[in-house]
Amino acid sequence: MQTRQLRGFLFDLHGVLADSWQYHLASWQTIAQELHIPWTDQLAAILPGMSREDSLTAILASVGRQSEFTSNQRLRLTNRENDLYRQYVAALTPANCLPGVTAFLDELVAAEYPMALASASANAPAEIAHLGLTKYFPRIVPAESLRASKPAPDVYLAAAALIHQHPEDCVAFEDTVTGVRSAKAAGCFTVGINVKNLPQADAMLASTRELSLSAVQQALGQLSV
Repeated sequence: MQTRQLRGFLFDLHGVLADSWQYHLASWQTIAQELHIPWTDQLAAILPGMSREDSLTAILASVGRQSEFTSNQRLRLTNRENDLYRQYVAALTPANCLPGVTAFLDELVAAEYPMALASASANAPAEIAHLGLTKYFPRIVPAESLRASKPAPDVYLAAAALIHQHPEDCVAFEDTVTGVRSAKAAGCFTVGINVKNLPQADAMLASTRELSLSAVQQALGQLSV
């Protein structure tokens, strides 16, 4: 691996800063129940990292009903999921931050590294505010500006631009296969945070408890941080 100077840090939100995917899954489970679609472990495993539209498609496809709904009906269903999820967002507090996250963010601030939030969620600013992380993330990619969701690279290209850095000079943190593919497509050096291996990730950490600047330096080997 070629040595480079890293100049910025880009963060996914769900599963990296907070365990908010559980709330998306709860919202989608409600939608599935309303549509009389069985909720399965497979759906719970594949939805994290997907866009809202792709999540709905996966749920409908699990019972062969993906062609049953018009565009307007699908929009009403995705809006319904978003309304349910926003109820969960309103109840978030700093206690919902994953272990080790704020200490790591403090370390990056002390080292004067710029950071940006690379989330395609329109709810991201509200979530960050409820989590008490606004001071760390004044730079959040506006979801409405993205032409394509993950695994397309758009969100990471936009996040790197927010901190005026090339994606190749940034470390991205992701917890899903879809997210890793997005960050890698943008050219970022990518740290996967998951107990399971995420293909294409440059390095893996089992949990956010392992996050530290020294851990990132060690995980990324020859990279000069």
